[in-house]
Amino acid sequence: DLRTLRTALAVFGKGCLAASFNCVYLYTGELYPTVIRQTGMGLANTMARLGSITAPLVKMADEVFPALPFIIYGAAPVVSGLVAIFLPETRNTALPE
Repeated sequence: DLRTLRTALAVFGKGCLAASFNCVYLYTGELYPTVIRQTGMGLANTMARLGSITAPLVKMADEVFPALPFIIYGAAPVVSGLVAIFLPETRNTALPE
């Protein structure tokens, strides 16, 4: 039920997703030095496509255990944030203000 609301929220979510992807794509290009920019952009695009491929598979995991997609989607950002702490660029440095 509430088809109009669901459709409006789906369109809004898709628009936000496209906007965030564009921002990440532009930021990634500025992040890499010129020497490895094309390699870095290729790797970033590959990882983005890999995430797009695995997202429906994670959603299908709720048939095995209903809370499993929520656990995976919640744990992935936490794990990646913890891994970022140990990068050489961020290890033992204060956060920028």
